[in-house]
Amino acid sequence: MPPSADVCIVVPTYNEKGNVVPLVEAIERTGVPGLLVLFVDDSSPDGTADEIKRISQSRPWVKVLVRRGERGFSSAYQDGLAEALREIKPQILVGMDADLQHPPSVIPALVSAIKGGADLAVASRYIPGGGIMGWSRARRIVSRGANTYARLLLDLPVRDATSGFKAYNSQAAESVARADLHAKRFEFQVAALNVLKGKRIVEVPYVFVARKVGQSKFELSDILRFIFSVARMAIG
Repeated sequence: MPPSADVCIVVPTYNEKGNVVPLVEAIERTGVPGLLVLFVDDSSPDGTADEIKRISQSRPWVKVLVRRGERGFSSAYQDGLAEALREIKPQILVGMDADLQHPPSVIPALVSAIKGGADLAVASRYIPGGGIMGWSRARRIVSRGANTYARLLLDLPVRDATSGFKAYNSQAAESVARADLHAKRFEFQVAALNVLKGKRIVEVPYVFVARKVGQSKFELSDILRFIFSVARMAIG
């Protein structure tokens, strides 16, 4: 990896081979200077890591960290943040999904918010200018309920507590990377917010679009896990 980059985008992947090329191309179109993309792949059986390595041959600013044995959404994010801070030393780190539900066109606004003094910038579906496209009514209700539950129980200062699209300054990213979050899957997003609750946090609107390629990793068991994990965070 290069010794430094101004902005590092951390993207966990598992079986996202069909999405990595359009994602990299969309990130490239943002024109953010001094940018590096670090994919964190959990040894995807569909060849996602090999596809990323192929892309990196013509785009040296695209890298992949392949994890062997270790599995899990939360630990992938934490390992990616830690690797970036150790090896790349960026001033700003962005966490986003690989499935194109997080539009890369929002990255410049997130980066600008951190440069403007925020410790954490959250891309939000639930502030003016934000929204959701392609979800069923039931999925919208679940998301709204999860947000309300987490915000009230943990007193979180954001409207979109479950957003997986965030930008951190290096100090905030280090706090999240080192924290014992007691989170394995999507509750990671709330756990990261809880760690940074006393920091300066801003929200940037974005429109979430349901994935077109690949399968969602969300399972019904995630709802129960989320409920108990957030309750555990509240107890401390």
